[in-house]
Amino acid sequence: MSVKTIGFAFFAMIFISITGCSKESMQSSYKYEVSGSADDYSITCEGAPSGTVQYANVGSGWTYTWTQTGTRWLYMSAQNNTGSGTVTVKIIKDGKVLAQQTSSGAYVIATVDGTY
Repeated sequence: MSVKTIGFAFFAMIFISITGCSKESMQSSYKYEVSGSADDYSITCEGAPSGTVQYANVGSGWTYTWTQTGTRWLYMSAQNNTGSGTVTVKIIKDGKVLAQQTSSGAYVIATVDGTY
């Protein structure tokens, strides 16, 4: 390795340690997602920037997206509002599914939660 390369690597390490560029300080993209065959759901979400929110009569494919730094407790539930069908709920971070649950039947509820 050349002296320039070693110098640059040393400078980069010092810069990263001074600026506090750590995994915990980086923003991540989060998403709540609901899908299923019933296509009529009631949703409750907690932990996203807007606090606790509820949505009624939403269809399959519903999503709520936000960015956050660090971790916090997240919760989402969705109830099938019909006499049959399925409901699947997911918590997704940067495209990776962190938590997922599916329930099948009349008026069932699927719930996911955790500190992410």
